[in-house]
Amino acid sequence: MEIPFVVNARKDTGLFNSKVGIWLFLASEVTLFGGLFSGYLFLRLYADYPWPERALPVLPGLINTFVLIGSSVTVVFAWAALKMREWRKFQIYMGITLACAAIFMVLKGIEYNAKFHHQAVQIEGPGPVQGKGILEGHVHYAEIVDGKLTEVKDKDRYHDEGVFPANRILIKASELTFVLKRPAHEAYVREILKQAGDDHEITLVEDYRVPNEDELHAGGKNRTQLLESEKALVAKSGSELSIDVLEDMEDAFLDARAHDKDIRTDFLAASWDWIRDEKGDDDLATYVVEKDIWKERRKEDAEKFGPLMLSAPGEVTFKVDPPLILVMKPGDIPKSSKEQIKLRDDTVVKGEVLPSPMIMGVDAIDFRHTAMRAEAEGIDPSKAIEQSWILTHTDSHGGNDLKKAWDCHMAWLRFQTERLEKKGRVPTDNDKYRVNWDEMIAYQKLDFIPDDVYKAASEDTLYHAGLFELKGFAGANHKEFDFPHVEIPRKNVGFESTFTPKWNTYYAIYFTITGLHGLHVIGGALVLGYYLFFGRKMYDSNPEWLANRVEIGGLFWHFVDLVWIFLFPILYLM
Repeated sequence: MEIPFVVNARKDTGLFNSKVGIWLFLASEVTLFGGLFSGYLFLRLYADYPWPERALPVLPGLINTFVLIGSSVTVVFAWAALKMREWRKFQIYMGITLACAAIFMVLKGIEYNAKFHHQAVQIEGPGPVQGKGILEGHVHYAEIVDGKLTEVKDKDRYHDEGVFPANRILIKASELTFVLKRPAHEAYVREILKQAGDDHEITLVEDYRVPNEDELHAGGKNRTQLLESEKALVAKSGSELSIDVLEDMEDAFLDARAHDKDIRTDFLAASWDWIRDEKGDDDLATYVVEKDIWKERRKEDAEKFGPLMLSAPGEVTFKVDPPLILVMKPGDIPKSSKEQIKLRDDTVVKGEVLPSPMIMGVDAIDFRHTAMRAEAEGIDPSKAIEQSWILTHTDSHGGNDLKKAWDCHMAWLRFQTERLEKKGRVPTDNDKYRVNWDEMIAYQKLDFIPDDVYKAASEDTLYHAGLFELKGFAGANHKEFDFPHVEIPRKNVGFESTFTPKWNTYYAIYFTITGLHGLHVIGGALVLGYYLFFGRKMYDSNPEWLANRVEIGGLFWHFVDLVWIFLFPILYLM
Protein backbone atom coordinates (compact mmCIF):
# COMPACT_ATOMS: atom_id res chain seq x y z
CA MET A 1 0.00 0.00 0.00
CA GLU A 2 1.42 3.37 -1.03
CA ILE A 3 1.88 5.96 1.70
CA PRO A 4 -0.02 9.14 0.71
CA PHE A 5 1.59 12.58 0.34
CA VAL A 6 5.16 11.24 0.03
CA VAL A 7 5.65 12.95 -3.32
CA ASN A 8 2.54 15.03 -3.86
CA ALA A 9 1.46 17.73 -1.41
CA ARG A 10 -1.83 17.80 0.43
CA LYS A 11 -4.31 20.11 -1.25
CA ASP A 12 -5.42 21.73 2.01
CA THR A 13 -1.94 22.52 3.41
CA GLY A 14 0.27 22.47 0.35
CA LEU A 15 2.80 20.34 2.27
CA PHE A 16 4.03 16.79 1.79
CA ASN A 17 5.01 14.50 4.67
CA SER A 18 8.75 15.14 4.65
CA LYS A 19 8.34 18.90 4.80
CA VAL A 20 6.12 18.62 7.87
CA GLY A 21 8.73 16.36 9.45
CA ILE A 22 11.67 18.68 8.72
CA TRP A 23 9.85 21.71 10.16
CA LEU A 24 9.15 19.81 13.36
CA PHE A 25 12.80 18.72 13.50
CA LEU A 26 14.05 22.26 12.89
CA ALA A 27 11.80 23.51 15.68
CA SER A 28 13.62 21.19 18.08
CA GLU A 29 16.95 22.40 16.67
CA VAL A 30 15.96 26.02 17.34
CA THR A 31 15.28 25.03 20.94
CA LEU A 32 18.69 23.35 21.21
CA PHE A 33 20.79 26.16 19.76
CA GLY A 34 18.62 28.83 21.38
CA GLY A 35 19.43 27.35 24.78
CA LEU A 36 23.14 27.23 23.97
CA PHE A 37 23.20 30.85 22.79
CA SER A 38 21.24 31.99 25.84
CA GLY A 39 23.60 30.11 28.14
CA TYR A 40 26.58 31.73 26.43
CA LEU A 41 25.19 35.22 26.87
CA PHE A 42 24.36 34.76 30.56
CA LEU A 43 27.76 33.22 31.31
CA ARG A 44 29.45 36.11 29.56
CA LEU A 45 27.39 38.80 31.31
CA TYR A 46 28.09 37.35 34.76
CA ALA A 47 31.63 36.06 34.20
CA ASP A 48 33.98 36.48 37.17
CA TYR A 49 37.05 36.81 34.95
CA PRO A 50 37.85 38.97 31.88
CA TRP A 51 35.86 37.40 29.07
CA PRO A 52 38.00 36.83 25.95
CA GLU A 53 37.19 39.32 23.23
CA ARG A 54 38.10 38.72 19.60
CA ALA A 55 40.17 35.76 20.64
CA LEU A 56 39.39 33.96 17.38
CA PRO A 57 40.82 34.82 13.94
CA VAL A 58 38.19 36.91 12.15
CA LEU A 59 39.31 36.26 8.57
CA PRO A 60 38.76 32.46 8.52
CA GLY A 61 35.40 32.94 10.24
CA LEU A 62 34.41 35.60 7.71
CA ILE A 63 35.43 33.35 4.82
CA ASN A 64 33.40 30.51 6.31
CA THR A 65 30.39 32.82 6.56
CA PHE A 66 30.49 33.61 2.84
CA VAL A 67 31.22 29.96 2.04
CA LEU A 68 28.06 28.81 3.84
CA ILE A 69 25.94 31.60 2.35
CA GLY A 70 27.20 30.61 -1.09
CA SER A 71 26.41 26.95 -0.42
CA SER A 72 22.86 27.91 0.59
CA VAL A 73 22.46 29.58 -2.79
CA THR A 74 23.86 26.64 -4.76
CA VAL A 75 21.67 24.11 -2.96
CA VAL A 76 18.63 26.14 -4.09
CA PHE A 77 20.01 26.13 -7.64
CA ALA A 78 20.43 22.35 -7.39
CA TRP A 79 16.78 21.99 -6.35
CA ALA A 80 15.65 24.30 -9.16
CA ALA A 81 17.66 22.24 -11.66
CA LEU A 82 15.78 19.13 -10.58
CA LYS A 83 12.49 20.96 -10.96
CA MET A 84 13.50 21.83 -14.53
CA ARG A 85 14.72 18.23 -15.08
CA GLU A 86 18.34 19.29 -15.71
CA TRP A 87 20.36 16.51 -14.12
CA ARG A 88 23.75 17.83 -15.19
CA LYS A 89 23.18 21.27 -13.64
CA PHE A 90 21.96 19.56 -10.47
CA GLN A 91 25.26 17.67 -10.27
CA ILE A 92 27.28 20.87 -10.74
CA TYR A 93 25.40 22.92 -8.14
CA MET A 94 25.27 20.12 -5.60
CA GLY A 95 28.98 19.45 -6.14
CA ILE A 96 29.70 23.12 -5.39
CA THR A 97 27.58 22.84 -2.22
CA LEU A 98 29.60 19.85 -1.02
CA ALA A 99 32.86 21.60 -1.91
CA CYS A 100 31.78 24.57 0.22
CA ALA A 101 31.05 22.19 3.12
CA ALA A 102 34.55 20.71 2.73
CA ILE A 103 36.16 24.18 2.69
CA PHE A 104 34.23 25.13 5.82
CA MET A 105 35.38 22.04 7.71
CA VAL A 106 39.00 22.43 6.56
CA LEU A 107 39.13 26.02 7.81
CA LYS A 108 37.46 24.99 11.04
CA GLY A 109 39.98 22.15 11.45
CA ILE A 110 42.88 24.60 10.97
CA GLU A 111 41.33 26.89 13.57
CA TYR A 112 40.88 24.01 16.03
CA ASN A 113 44.45 22.83 15.46
CA ALA A 114 45.79 26.29 16.28
CA LYS A 115 43.89 26.27 19.58
CA PHE A 116 45.13 22.78 20.44
CA HIS A 117 48.74 23.97 20.12
CA HIS A 118 48.48 27.47 21.61
CA GLN A 119 49.58 27.40 25.25
CA ALA A 120 48.44 29.49 28.20
CA VAL A 121 50.02 29.55 31.65
CA GLN A 122 48.68 31.13 34.81
CA ILE A 123 51.59 32.38 36.91
CA GLU A 124 51.43 31.92 40.67
CA GLY A 125 52.30 34.90 42.87
CA PRO A 126 53.34 35.56 46.47
CA GLY A 127 49.76 36.33 47.51
CA PRO A 128 46.18 35.48 46.63
CA VAL A 129 46.09 38.46 44.24
CA GLN A 130 49.57 39.94 44.03
CA GLY A 131 52.09 38.76 41.50
CA LYS A 132 49.81 36.72 39.30
CA GLY A 133 49.42 36.94 35.53
CA ILE A 134 48.93 34.93 32.35
CA LEU A 135 51.41 34.16 29.59
CA GLU A 136 50.33 32.89 26.19
CA GLY A 137 52.49 31.36 23.51
CA HIS A 138 53.84 28.12 22.12
CA VAL A 139 55.69 25.43 24.03
CA HIS A 140 59.18 24.64 22.80
CA TYR A 141 60.70 21.16 22.80
CA ALA A 142 63.38 19.61 25.03
CA GLU A 143 65.35 16.44 25.68
CA ILE A 144 67.33 14.95 28.54
CA VAL A 145 71.09 15.43 28.24
CA ASP A 146 73.34 14.23 31.07
CA GLY A 147 70.32 13.95 33.33
CA LYS A 148 69.17 17.53 32.75
CA LEU A 149 66.37 19.13 30.79
CA THR A 150 67.86 20.73 27.69
CA GLU A 151 65.98 22.74 25.09
CA VAL A 152 66.05 21.53 21.49
CA LYS A 153 66.44 24.61 19.31
CA ASP A 154 66.53 22.81 15.98
CA LYS A 155 62.87 22.58 14.92
CA ASP A 156 63.68 19.77 12.49
CA ARG A 157 64.37 17.55 15.52
CA TYR A 158 61.01 18.17 17.22
CA HIS A 159 59.73 14.75 16.15
CA ASP A 160 62.90 12.80 16.97
CA GLU A 161 62.84 10.03 19.55
CA GLY A 162 63.57 11.32 23.05
CA VAL A 163 62.38 14.84 22.22
CA PHE A 164 59.24 16.02 23.99
CA PRO A 165 57.24 19.24 24.57
CA ALA A 166 58.89 21.31 27.29
CA ASN A 167 55.89 21.35 29.61
CA ARG A 168 56.61 17.97 31.14
CA ILE A 169 57.67 17.00 34.67
CA LEU A 170 60.86 14.98 35.14
CA ILE A 171 60.95 12.34 37.88
CA LYS A 172 64.09 10.43 38.82
CA ALA A 173 62.50 7.10 39.75
CA SER A 174 64.23 4.40 41.82
CA GLU A 175 61.14 2.32 42.68
CA LEU A 176 57.66 1.83 41.26
CA THR A 177 54.81 0.54 43.43
CA PHE A 178 51.67 -0.55 41.58
CA VAL A 179 48.30 -0.78 43.35
CA LEU A 180 46.65 -3.99 42.19
CA LYS A 181 43.12 -3.02 43.17
CA ARG A 182 43.14 -0.60 40.24
CA PRO A 183 44.05 -2.66 37.17
CA ALA A 184 44.43 0.34 34.85
CA HIS A 185 48.19 0.52 34.50
CA GLU A 186 48.68 -0.57 30.90
CA ALA A 187 49.16 2.90 29.39
CA TYR A 188 51.66 3.91 32.10
CA VAL A 189 53.54 0.59 31.91
CA ARG A 190 53.93 0.91 28.15
CA GLU A 191 55.22 4.46 28.50
CA ILE A 192 57.60 3.57 31.34
CA LEU A 193 59.02 0.60 29.43
CA LYS A 194 59.38 2.74 26.31
CA GLN A 195 61.35 5.36 28.22
CA ALA A 196 63.44 2.75 30.05
CA GLY A 197 64.55 1.04 26.84
CA ASP A 198 67.43 -1.39 27.21
CA ASP A 199 69.45 0.82 29.55
CA HIS A 200 67.36 0.20 32.69
CA GLU A 201 66.20 -2.94 34.47
CA ILE A 202 62.83 -2.79 36.24
CA THR A 203 62.47 -5.93 38.35
CA LEU A 204 60.12 -7.23 41.02
CA VAL A 205 61.57 -6.75 44.52
CA GLU A 206 59.86 -9.70 46.29
CA ASP A 207 57.99 -12.83 45.29
CA TYR A 208 54.30 -12.22 44.85
CA ARG A 209 52.51 -15.11 46.56
CA VAL A 210 48.83 -15.78 47.17
CA PRO A 211 47.69 -18.89 49.11
CA ASN A 212 46.03 -21.44 46.84
CA GLU A 213 42.28 -21.58 47.50
CA ASP A 214 42.05 -25.36 47.14
CA GLU A 215 44.94 -25.99 49.55
CA LEU A 216 43.47 -23.47 51.97
CA HIS A 217 40.11 -25.22 52.20
CA ALA A 218 41.71 -28.67 52.25
CA GLY A 219 43.35 -27.79 55.57
CA GLY A 220 46.41 -29.43 57.09
CA LYS A 221 48.74 -26.50 56.40
CA ASN A 222 49.27 -23.26 58.25
CA ARG A 223 49.53 -19.93 56.45
CA THR A 224 53.32 -20.02 56.27
CA GLN A 225 53.24 -23.43 54.59
CA LEU A 226 50.54 -22.25 52.20
CA LEU A 227 52.62 -19.26 51.16
CA GLU A 228 55.70 -21.43 50.63
CA SER A 229 53.76 -23.78 48.39
CA GLU A 230 54.70 -23.84 44.72
CA LYS A 231 51.06 -23.18 43.79
CA ALA A 232 51.14 -19.90 45.74
CA LEU A 233 53.86 -18.37 43.56
CA VAL A 234 52.35 -15.90 41.09
CA ALA A 235 55.46 -13.91 40.16
CA LYS A 236 59.04 -14.50 41.21
CA SER A 237 61.33 -11.78 42.54
CA GLY A 238 63.58 -10.48 39.79
CA SER A 239 60.84 -10.81 37.18
CA GLU A 240 61.08 -7.94 34.71
CA LEU A 241 58.21 -5.51 34.55
CA SER A 242 55.78 -6.28 31.76
CA ILE A 243 52.08 -5.97 31.16
CA ASP A 244 51.69 -9.76 31.30
CA VAL A 245 53.48 -10.08 34.66
CA LEU A 246 51.46 -7.24 36.14
CA GLU A 247 48.19 -8.67 34.81
CA ASP A 248 48.96 -12.07 36.35
CA MET A 249 49.35 -10.44 39.76
CA GLU A 250 46.26 -8.28 39.24
CA ASP A 251 44.16 -11.34 38.33
CA ALA A 252 45.44 -13.27 41.36
CA PHE A 253 44.71 -10.32 43.65
CA LEU A 254 41.19 -9.75 42.29
CA ASP A 255 40.35 -13.47 42.53
CA ALA A 256 41.59 -13.51 46.12
CA ARG A 257 39.64 -10.35 46.87
CA ALA A 258 36.43 -11.89 45.51
CA HIS A 259 37.04 -15.00 47.66
CA ASP A 260 37.66 -12.89 50.76
CA LYS A 261 34.51 -10.91 50.06
CA ASP A 262 32.47 -14.11 50.20
CA ILE A 263 34.13 -15.13 53.46
CA ARG A 264 33.51 -11.67 54.90
CA THR A 265 29.85 -11.91 53.90
CA ASP A 266 29.60 -15.22 55.77
CA PHE A 267 31.28 -13.62 58.76
CA LEU A 268 28.78 -10.74 58.87
CA ALA A 269 25.89 -13.12 58.35
CA ALA A 270 27.07 -15.20 61.32
CA SER A 271 27.24 -12.07 63.48
CA TRP A 272 23.72 -11.12 62.44
CA ASP A 273 22.45 -14.61 63.21
CA TRP A 274 23.95 -14.32 66.67
CA ILE A 275 22.05 -11.03 67.26
CA ARG A 276 18.83 -12.65 66.09
CA ASP A 277 19.37 -15.62 68.40
CA GLU A 278 20.12 -13.34 71.33
CA LYS A 279 17.23 -10.92 70.89
CA GLY A 280 14.72 -12.54 68.58
CA ASP A 281 13.14 -11.13 65.45
CA ASP A 282 10.67 -8.70 67.03
CA ASP A 283 12.93 -6.10 68.63
CA LEU A 284 15.96 -6.18 66.32
CA ALA A 285 15.59 -2.53 65.35
CA THR A 286 15.82 -1.33 68.94
CA TYR A 287 18.32 -3.87 70.25
CA VAL A 288 21.64 -2.45 71.44
CA VAL A 289 24.44 -4.94 71.99
CA GLU A 290 26.85 -4.12 74.77
CA LYS A 291 30.18 -3.06 73.33
CA ASP A 292 32.27 -5.66 75.18
CA ILE A 293 29.91 -8.49 74.24
CA TRP A 294 29.95 -7.40 70.59
CA LYS A 295 33.75 -7.19 70.53
CA GLU A 296 33.97 -10.68 71.99
CA ARG A 297 31.55 -12.03 69.41
CA ARG A 298 33.47 -10.38 66.56
CA LYS A 299 36.68 -11.87 67.90
CA GLU A 300 35.18 -15.37 67.93
CA ASP A 301 33.91 -15.01 64.37
CA ALA A 302 37.23 -13.58 63.22
CA GLU A 303 39.08 -16.55 64.72
CA LYS A 304 36.69 -18.85 62.90
CA PHE A 305 36.65 -17.17 59.49
CA GLY A 306 40.02 -15.37 59.49
CA PRO A 307 42.07 -18.47 58.55
CA LEU A 308 39.84 -18.87 55.46
CA MET A 309 40.89 -15.48 54.05
CA LEU A 310 43.50 -15.41 51.27
CA SER A 311 44.56 -11.82 52.14
CA ALA A 312 46.56 -11.22 48.96
CA PRO A 313 48.99 -8.25 49.01
CA GLY A 314 47.43 -5.26 47.29
CA GLU A 315 50.68 -3.64 46.17
CA VAL A 316 53.81 -4.79 44.32
CA THR A 317 57.10 -2.93 44.12
CA PHE A 318 59.59 -2.93 41.26
CA LYS A 319 63.16 -1.69 41.57
CA VAL A 320 64.58 0.52 38.81
CA ASP A 321 68.30 0.03 38.20
CA PRO A 322 69.86 2.43 37.42
CA PRO A 323 67.29 5.09 38.39
CA LEU A 324 65.24 6.21 35.42
CA ILE A 325 64.30 9.79 34.57
CA LEU A 326 60.62 9.60 33.67
CA VAL A 327 59.04 12.29 31.52
CA MET A 328 55.42 12.72 32.65
CA LYS A 329 52.58 15.05 31.76
CA PRO A 330 51.54 17.39 34.62
CA GLY A 331 48.05 15.92 34.59
CA ASP A 332 49.47 12.45 35.29
CA ILE A 333 50.76 13.55 38.70
CA PRO A 334 47.87 14.74 40.90
CA LYS A 335 49.85 14.29 44.14
CA SER A 336 53.53 14.53 45.02
CA SER A 337 55.91 15.18 47.88
CA LYS A 338 59.67 15.50 48.10
CA GLU A 339 60.36 11.77 47.89
CA GLN A 340 57.12 10.16 46.77
CA ILE A 341 55.05 10.91 43.70
CA LYS A 342 51.62 9.39 43.06
CA LEU A 343 50.40 9.02 39.50
CA ARG A 344 46.79 9.23 38.38
CA ASP A 345 46.35 5.43 38.55
CA ASP A 346 47.65 5.44 42.16
CA THR A 347 51.05 4.11 41.13
CA VAL A 348 53.64 5.42 43.61
CA VAL A 349 57.01 6.51 42.25
CA LYS A 350 59.81 6.66 44.78
CA GLY A 351 62.39 9.23 43.79
CA GLU A 352 62.67 12.96 43.30
CA VAL A 353 61.12 15.56 41.05
CA LEU A 354 63.87 17.18 38.99
CA PRO A 355 63.82 20.84 37.90
CA SER A 356 61.20 20.87 35.16
CA PRO A 357 60.66 24.43 33.94
CA MET A 358 58.18 25.16 31.17
CA ILE A 359 60.01 26.46 28.11
CA MET A 360 57.94 28.54 25.73
CA GLY A 361 57.93 31.46 23.35
CA VAL A 362 55.59 34.15 24.70
CA ASP A 363 53.35 35.98 22.24
CA ALA A 364 50.99 37.64 24.74
CA ILE A 365 51.02 38.93 28.33
CA ASP A 366 47.71 39.31 30.15
CA PHE A 367 47.27 41.00 33.53
CA ARG A 368 43.52 41.71 33.21
CA HIS A 369 42.47 39.05 35.69
CA THR A 370 45.12 40.24 38.16
CA ALA A 371 43.85 43.81 37.84
CA MET A 372 40.22 42.73 38.24
CA ARG A 373 40.94 40.78 41.41
CA ALA A 374 43.16 43.53 42.80
CA GLU A 375 40.44 46.15 42.33
CA ALA A 376 37.92 43.85 44.02
CA GLU A 377 40.28 43.53 47.00
CA GLY A 378 40.98 47.27 47.16
CA ILE A 379 44.57 46.85 45.98
CA ASP A 380 46.28 49.08 43.43
CA PRO A 381 46.45 46.92 40.24
CA SER A 382 49.83 48.33 39.24
CA LYS A 383 51.30 47.30 42.61
CA ALA A 384 49.90 43.77 42.24
CA ILE A 385 51.28 43.50 38.70
CA GLU A 386 54.74 44.76 39.66
CA GLN A 387 55.22 41.74 41.95
CA SER A 388 54.58 39.20 39.21
CA TRP A 389 57.32 36.74 38.32
CA ILE A 390 56.69 37.76 34.72
CA LEU A 391 58.24 41.18 35.38
CA THR A 392 60.72 40.36 38.15
CA HIS A 393 62.55 37.24 36.93
CA THR A 394 65.94 37.27 35.23
CA ASP A 395 66.64 34.89 32.35
CA SER A 396 69.88 33.02 31.63
CA HIS A 397 71.26 36.04 29.76
CA GLY A 398 70.70 38.37 32.69
CA GLY A 399 67.78 40.19 31.11
CA ASN A 400 64.01 40.02 30.92
CA ASP A 401 62.43 40.51 27.50
CA LEU A 402 58.96 40.29 29.02
CA LYS A 403 59.72 43.24 31.29
CA LYS A 404 61.05 45.14 28.28
CA ALA A 405 57.87 44.36 26.33
CA TRP A 406 55.75 45.54 29.27
CA ASP A 407 57.71 48.78 29.56
CA CYS A 408 57.14 49.35 25.83
CA HIS A 409 53.45 48.66 26.35
CA MET A 410 53.35 51.29 29.09
CA ALA A 411 54.88 53.76 26.62
CA TRP A 412 52.22 52.86 24.04
CA LEU A 413 49.52 53.15 26.73
CA ARG A 414 50.70 56.66 27.52
CA PHE A 415 50.13 57.62 23.88
CA GLN A 416 46.81 55.77 23.77
CA THR A 417 45.60 57.58 26.90
CA GLU A 418 46.51 60.96 25.43
CA ARG A 419 44.81 60.12 22.13
CA LEU A 420 41.60 58.94 23.77
CA GLU A 421 41.44 61.91 26.17
CA LYS A 422 41.05 64.19 23.17
CA LYS A 423 37.93 62.19 22.27
CA GLY A 424 36.59 62.14 25.82
CA ARG A 425 37.30 58.43 26.24
CA VAL A 426 39.55 56.29 28.40
CA PRO A 427 41.61 53.16 27.65
CA THR A 428 39.90 49.80 28.13
CA ASP A 429 41.24 47.08 30.42
CA ASN A 430 42.39 45.32 27.27
CA ASP A 431 44.43 48.41 26.36
CA LYS A 432 45.89 48.77 29.85
CA TYR A 433 46.67 45.25 30.94
CA ARG A 434 47.21 43.07 27.85
CA VAL A 435 50.05 42.85 25.32
CA ASN A 436 48.92 41.08 22.12
CA TRP A 437 51.08 39.13 19.68
CA ASP A 438 51.13 41.91 17.07
CA GLU A 439 52.20 44.45 19.69
CA MET A 440 54.90 42.05 20.86
CA ILE A 441 56.26 41.89 17.31
CA ALA A 442 56.16 45.65 16.94
CA TYR A 443 58.04 46.18 20.21
CA GLN A 444 60.61 43.60 19.19
CA LYS A 445 61.14 45.28 15.81
CA LEU A 446 61.78 48.51 17.70
CA ASP A 447 64.38 46.75 19.90
CA PHE A 448 62.17 47.09 22.98
CA ILE A 449 62.96 50.81 23.31
CA PRO A 450 59.99 52.57 25.00
CA ASP A 451 60.80 56.03 23.58
CA ASP A 452 60.84 54.62 20.03
CA VAL A 453 57.52 52.89 20.68
CA TYR A 454 55.93 56.16 21.84
CA LYS A 455 57.34 57.97 18.80
CA ALA A 456 56.14 55.28 16.37
CA ALA A 457 52.70 55.30 17.96
CA SER A 458 52.52 59.08 17.70
CA GLU A 459 53.49 58.94 14.03
CA ASP A 460 51.02 56.09 13.37
CA THR A 461 53.76 53.75 12.16
CA LEU A 462 53.66 51.19 14.99
CA TYR A 463 51.52 48.34 13.75
CA HIS A 464 48.26 47.45 12.09
CA ALA A 465 46.53 45.10 14.53
CA GLY A 466 45.22 41.75 13.42
CA LEU A 467 46.30 41.77 9.76
CA PHE A 468 49.66 39.96 10.09
CA GLU A 469 51.31 43.15 8.90
CA LEU A 470 53.40 45.81 10.56
CA LYS A 471 53.43 49.30 9.16
CA GLY A 472 56.89 49.82 7.78
CA PHE A 473 57.44 46.04 7.60
CA ALA A 474 55.13 45.07 4.74
CA GLY A 475 54.44 41.38 4.35
CA ALA A 476 55.74 40.48 7.80
CA ASN A 477 54.27 37.29 9.22
CA HIS A 478 54.14 36.49 12.93
CA LYS A 479 55.83 33.12 12.27
CA GLU A 480 58.94 34.90 11.01
CA PHE A 481 59.67 36.32 14.46
CA ASP A 482 61.15 34.71 17.55
CA PHE A 483 58.91 35.71 20.41
CA PRO A 484 60.54 36.30 23.83
CA HIS A 485 61.87 33.03 25.16
CA VAL A 486 61.11 32.16 28.79
CA GLU A 487 61.73 29.27 31.18
CA ILE A 488 59.04 29.20 33.88
CA PRO A 489 60.03 27.36 37.08
CA ARG A 490 57.48 24.68 37.94
CA LYS A 491 56.76 26.33 41.31
CA ASN A 492 55.52 29.43 39.47
CA VAL A 493 53.16 27.48 37.21
CA GLY A 494 49.72 27.70 38.79
CA PHE A 495 47.73 26.26 35.91
CA GLU A 496 48.60 25.52 32.32
CA SER A 497 46.58 24.37 29.35
CA THR A 498 46.18 24.79 25.64
CA PHE A 499 43.20 26.83 24.45
CA THR A 500 40.76 23.96 24.91
CA PRO A 501 37.68 23.57 27.14
CA LYS A 502 40.08 22.97 30.02
CA TRP A 503 41.32 26.57 29.94
CA ASN A 504 38.12 28.51 30.65
CA THR A 505 34.36 28.68 30.16
CA TYR A 506 34.66 30.66 26.93
CA TYR A 507 36.54 27.90 25.15
CA ALA A 508 34.31 25.22 26.65
CA ILE A 509 31.31 26.95 25.06
CA TYR A 510 33.19 27.70 21.85
CA PHE A 511 34.10 24.07 21.26
CA THR A 512 30.65 22.86 22.31
CA ILE A 513 28.66 25.10 19.97
CA THR A 514 31.02 25.11 17.00
CA GLY A 515 31.64 21.38 17.37
CA LEU A 516 27.90 20.68 17.39
CA HIS A 517 27.47 22.96 14.41
CA GLY A 518 30.31 21.17 12.62
CA LEU A 519 28.54 17.84 13.17
CA HIS A 520 25.44 19.36 11.57
CA VAL A 521 27.54 20.44 8.58
CA ILE A 522 28.96 16.94 8.22
CA GLY A 523 25.53 15.32 8.61
CA GLY A 524 23.93 17.65 6.08
CA ALA A 525 26.78 17.12 3.62
CA LEU A 526 26.41 13.33 3.90
CA VAL A 527 22.68 13.53 3.10
CA LEU A 528 23.17 15.91 0.18
CA GLY A 529 26.09 13.80 -1.03
CA TYR A 530 23.85 10.74 -1.00
CA TYR A 531 21.38 12.52 -3.28
CA LEU A 532 24.22 13.54 -5.60
CA PHE A 533 25.98 10.18 -5.90
CA PHE A 534 23.11 7.74 -5.39
CA GLY A 535 20.04 9.72 -6.46
CA ARG A 536 20.06 8.87 -10.16
CA LYS A 537 17.79 5.85 -9.71
CA MET A 538 15.26 7.93 -7.77
CA TYR A 539 15.49 10.64 -10.43
CA ASP A 540 14.82 8.19 -13.25
CA SER A 541 11.82 6.65 -11.49
CA ASN A 542 10.25 9.90 -10.24
CA PRO A 543 12.17 13.19 -10.57
CA GLU A 544 9.73 15.00 -8.29
CA TRP A 545 10.48 12.56 -5.51
CA LEU A 546 14.20 13.44 -5.59
CA ALA A 547 13.37 17.14 -5.89
CA ASN A 548 11.32 16.91 -2.71
CA ARG A 549 14.15 15.18 -0.90
CA VAL A 550 16.67 17.81 -2.00
CA GLU A 551 14.26 20.53 -0.88
CA ILE A 552 14.15 18.96 2.59
CA GLY A 553 17.94 18.69 2.69
CA GLY A 554 18.15 22.30 1.53
CA LEU A 555 15.91 23.47 4.38
CA PHE A 556 18.23 21.79 6.87
CA TRP A 557 21.23 23.33 5.10
CA HIS A 558 19.68 26.81 5.35
CA PHE A 559 19.25 26.26 9.09
CA VAL A 560 22.92 25.29 9.41
CA ASP A 561 23.84 28.49 7.59
CA LEU A 562 21.53 30.56 9.82
CA VAL A 563 23.12 29.15 12.98
CA TRP A 564 26.56 30.15 11.72
CA ILE A 565 25.35 33.67 10.91
CA PHE A 566 24.51 34.00 14.62
CA LEU A 567 27.69 32.22 15.74
CA PHE A 568 30.13 34.36 13.78
CA PRO A 569 29.40 37.78 15.35
CA ILE A 570 28.84 36.39 18.85
CA LEU A 571 32.08 34.40 19.04
CA TYR A 572 34.37 36.18 16.56
CA LEU A 573 33.41 39.85 16.65
CA MET A 574 32.08 40.55 20.17
